Amino acid sequence: MTRRIPLDIRIESGAMKGAEPTDPFLATAVGIPTPGHDGMGLMARVLVEEFALMGWSRQRLERMFRTPRYVAAHAVYLQRGPEFVSALIDDVLGPARQHHEPEVG
Repeated sequence: MTRRIPLDIRIESGAMKGAEPTDPFLATAVGIPTPGHDGMGLMARVLVEEFALMGWSRQRLERMFRTPRYVAAHAVYLQRGPEFVSALIDDVLGPARQHHEPEVG
């Protein structure tokens, strides 16, 4: 007859268990050089497209890139500058329309 020892595994694993420095399943980001591929530019375009599909305005998209809380978008803003961001938004949404006063005459 086999004697069973009750174990409450949930206490030592899963969501209850904190990450340890040697944990092999701890998420780790690794940068890989890709010569000739503009990963940052592509990421920025995907961000603009995704948020534009959710209905964000041009002004809100520009504000996202200027806000440090949006880490990826803000990294693009810091590395590429506001002109790059504006050109990218124009490329996705079309050029910003200029508001003209109606001609009187």
